[in-house]
Amino acid sequence: MVFAPALQGFIPSCERKVNNFFISYIVVNFNQQLFYFLHLLITPQGMTKILVDYDKVIAFLEKENVNDEMVSCFKQAYHTFAKTGEWHPTYQVFTTGWQHLDGVMLMMPENVFDADYRVYLTATTERGLRELLLAFPRRYTGMFHLAEKWMDNGIREVFAGEGIQTDSGAFYRGTKRGSGTVAAQRIVSKRKDAIASHVRKLASLKGKLEHSQFVVEGPLMVERAVADGLPVEAILYTTTLVATSDGKNLLKQASVENLSCYQVSDGVMGSVTTTRPVPSVVASVHLNYRPFLSESGELNFHWSPDCTVLIAENIGNPDNLGMTLRTADAAGVSAVLLSGEGASPFHKNCIRASRGAVGRIPLFYAPTAHLAIEALRAAGWTVLGATATAEKQMYTMKFRLPTAIVVGAEHTGISEQTRQRCTALVRIPMARGQSSLNVGVAAGVLLYELARQKNEARL
Repeated sequence: MVFAPALQGFIPSCERKVNNFFISYIVVNFNQQLFYFLHLLITPQGMTKILVDYDKVIAFLEKENVNDEMVSCFKQAYHTFAKTGEWHPTYQVFTTGWQHLDGVMLMMPENVFDADYRVYLTATTERGLRELLLAFPRRYTGMFHLAEKWMDNGIREVFAGEGIQTDSGAFYRGTKRGSGTVAAQRIVSKRKDAIASHVRKLASLKGKLEHSQFVVEGPLMVERAVADGLPVEAILYTTTLVATSDGKNLLKQASVENLSCYQVSDGVMGSVTTTRPVPSVVASVHLNYRPFLSESGELNFHWSPDCTVLIAENIGNPDNLGMTLRTADAAGVSAVLLSGEGASPFHKNCIRASRGAVGRIPLFYAPTAHLAIEALRAAGWTVLGATATAEKQMYTMKFRLPTAIVVGAEHTGISEQTRQRCTALVRIPMARGQSSLNVGVAAGVLLYELARQKNEARL
C-alpha cells in the first residue's frame, strides 16, 4: 500500500507504485478551486481514477469513534471548506479496504509536540491497520492517536518510538523503523563488517526471529518492499545494480526516504546469501509474526464481523506456502494463521513466491491449528476445512461470516484433529482425472468464492 501526494509540499514524495491495491486521498489545490475524494486502483496495466462517496468516509469515522476530538474537528473543517472554499487546517486522508471501507487515517501538521504530523487512526481489522501504517511516509515522526488499545502491537511492529501522555490523551510518537536515524551511505569491502555480519545472521530462522528481521532478495522484491512502505532496515547492493537505470532509481528513492544503503562487493554479497547467481541487491525488513492465541488461550488478533482468515496447516514446501500467501493477500483476507510444522514464511523461497505478501499481510502462528479453531468457534466464527473427501461442495454452501478457511499440505491435507473441530468440511468440485489441487490454487478458489458471496450480500 502506498500513498500519493494530496498537497504539494505537505507529503514528501511525488509518486510511488501500488501493486493491485486501492488508496484514497483528499486532493486540495492551493487555489482552493478543487476538492474531491479520489480512489486509485493501480494495476500493472495502469492507473484508474474512481470518485468515491465522501459521505461514507465521514460515516465510517463517526461509527468507529463518534466522540473523538480530531474526528469532530476534521468533519467541521470539511463542512467549512465546502461552504467557504477555505481549508484550515490542511489534512491528508488515507483509506483502505477491498470491496468495503476498512480503515481511515487522518494526518495534519503537528505544531505543539516534537513531531511532523498528528495522526488519527481507526481500522476494523489487523490488515486495515497495517496497510494504513505502511502508508505513513518514512523519515517523518508521527504523533499517533490510536482509536483502540488493540492497535498498540501493530504500530510497534512498524514504528520505533514511545508512548506519550498529554492533556489531549495518550499518543504513540514514532518514526517508521529503518528511517528514523541518520542514514548510512558507505562502501563495505570486508565480510566481517558489522552490517554484513548482521545480514548474514538473518540467513537462519534463529537469526530472523532473534533480530525480528527477514531478508528480501533481488531488484523486484526490494523495490516492492520500498514502494509498499515496509519497515526496511538496510539495503545492500553491488555495482551490478547501479549499472541499470531501475537500480539507480531504487537507490535514489531509498536515499530520499532516509534508508541506509551499503555498496558491497560480489564476495561480500555472496557471503550473506546462499542464492546463486548472487543477487544485485538485498534488504533487511522488520518482521511481524505474533502468536494467534494469548497465554490464556483467547484470540490475540482483532477482527470484524465480516472478516476472513486463512489457516495454513503443515505446508512444508516454502514455494507452495509463498504462493498460498500471495493468493490470500490478493483475495483480501484479514490475516493468515500458520500452524503446525510447516515451512517458515520467512524462508527466502517463500518470500520470493509470495510476491510481497510477506511483510504486507498480517501473519500469526500457532503450534497446532485445533486450539486456534476452538477459540475461533467460541468467538462465533465459522471454520471450514478444505478436503477432497468432504460431502458438501463449495458451490452449494452459503458462507456465514466471519469465516476461517483451513487448507493443508497437498499429500496429507488437514489433520484429523483439525477436521474434527471445523464447523464443516468442504470440497472443490473437479472433473474426472484429478483428485486434488495445489494448496495455493485450492485456497484461491475457496477464498474468491467467499469474497464473491460477501460482495453479493452487500449489494
